[in-house]
Amino acid sequence: MTICEIQRAAQATTVESWRRREPALPTAAVLGIGPVAQALADAAHALLADGAPLRLVADPEYLVVLGEEAALPWVDGARYRGWDGSALTLTTHEVLPSADLSRKAALANAGADPATLVIVLPDQVLLAAGDDAGDMAPLPTA
Repeated sequence: MTICEIQRAAQATTVESWRRREPALPTAAVLGIGPVAQALADAAHALLADGAPLRLVADPEYLVVLGEEAALPWVDGARYRGWDGSALTLTTHEVLPSADLSRKAALANAGADPATLVIVLPDQVLLAAGDDAGDMAPLPTA
């Protein structure tokens, strides 16, 4: 699976603002952008070689590693994400009006499959889809 679309939040979703979240969401994924993505890839591949149960989603600029918090690689400059409903978002801040509304808007804007992994960032929304989307990025159960 690869990141197939990047949408600017202001154009594609209903993100209006963010507010501090207490307590933070449990970490379920880590995102690397640019040079941090390479460092994250190196760390993730080392963990995968040791049998860590991780899933990776990538494109030339971004890398997302999904897994249990204890299994995730920790890399300087990486951005950690947690499940807020059916979207991955900041662990320490809550998107308003909601991550699920942002997810629905992004999927509708892209005409994307509901199984698409959606990552809501402060200034953009990442969509990742593929033939194995269900295996790569299972949505959390309510």
